[in-house]
Amino acid sequence: MKSKISELKKKIKNLESLIDASLVFSSTLDIDALLDIILQKAEELMDAEASSVFRIDEEKNELYFITARGEKGKEVKEIRIPMGKGIVGWVAQHKKPLLVPDVTKDPRWFSGVDKKTKFVTRSILAVPLMVKGKIIGVAEVLNKRGNKKFTKEDLEVYSALANQMAIAIENASLYKELDELFLSSIRAIVEAIDAKDPYTKGHSARVVEYALLIGEGMKLDKEGLKDLELSAVLHDVGKIGIPDRILSKPGLLNSEEYNYMKRHPEFGAEIVGPIKKLKNLVPNILHHHEKYDGTGYPMGLKGKNIPMGARVIAIADSFDAMTSDRPYRPKMQTDEAIAEIKKNRRTQFDPEIVDIFIKALQKHFP
Repeated sequence: MKSKISELKKKIKNLESLIDASLVFSSTLDIDALLDIILQKAEELMDAEASSVFRIDEEKNELYFITARGEKGKEVKEIRIPMGKGIVGWVAQHKKPLLVPDVTKDPRWFSGVDKKTKFVTRSILAVPLMVKGKIIGVAEVLNKRGNKKFTKEDLEVYSALANQMAIAIENASLYKELDELFLSSIRAIVEAIDAKDPYTKGHSARVVEYALLIGEGMKLDKEGLKDLELSAVLHDVGKIGIPDRILSKPGLLNSEEYNYMKRHPEFGAEIVGPIKKLKNLVPNILHHHEKYDGTGYPMGLKGKNIPMGARVIAIADSFDAMTSDRPYRPKMQTDEAIAEIKKNRRTQFDPEIVDIFIKALQKHFP
């Protein structure tokens, strides 16, 4: 009787763990964050030393690591396994879970991963990740802690967990694809605007590159970098409202034309503002021509009152403009442009961000 009660308590605890995992998995659509959560939960639930998730490359008929935890997670990601080869290859091919108590006694064991990582695998629990009858990958946990063996009960629990993993991974992957499609569409529109003037072709893409260098130097998180990237991509989208005769004029603009050109940040804000997904980027687009000393436009904001993203884009934008040919002047050399950026610390540019930019620039383009 006691053993039955103990067994029932264990099943209830496993069920609670599965429900908890399901709630956690549904809390994010960020694929990288989700995978880390999945592996952490798998290791906790299975009391395992390491874990990994594979996806299937249908064109090459191979499995590849999309994430791995444990000491050698980074090295593991470089490995690809042919379909049908090794434990995970067998699981992918047969769409069945597999419990291997001792890998040295299983002829399916592919030791190449251990050779690469110097990790010693003793036992494996591998399960297929299935969505609507289609296999999308394989998840595995390695080595039960305390030199114990995985059990059939572990296999049942992990298989149940795999169903939740698969749905969460598929949803996050679809979201990521939609997000990438959204970003690609924006880039295509902006590139078309840049291309209206041969002198600004590729400008926005380069501003993105420089802005992200700064963002990484500022240790922005993933969301912060994403917002900065989108803001940099769209910083000149308002130029769609500038007539071609001004935008493509081969010489210097007169005062009337220049004043009209100065309205492009406002036009950009008006274009982006109604799009719910981009609304929070409006301040960066509207204020990327403000100056640190308050003499910029359109509102004459000063210092830290200028949104951080706008202060970053101001430097990236100016640096690219200086190092690109224009009809009224040749491009500057990199060291000349850096000197000009330094010269305008505290007047045009945020001095702290200038220092971060120069440090990042010298590191990536020595």
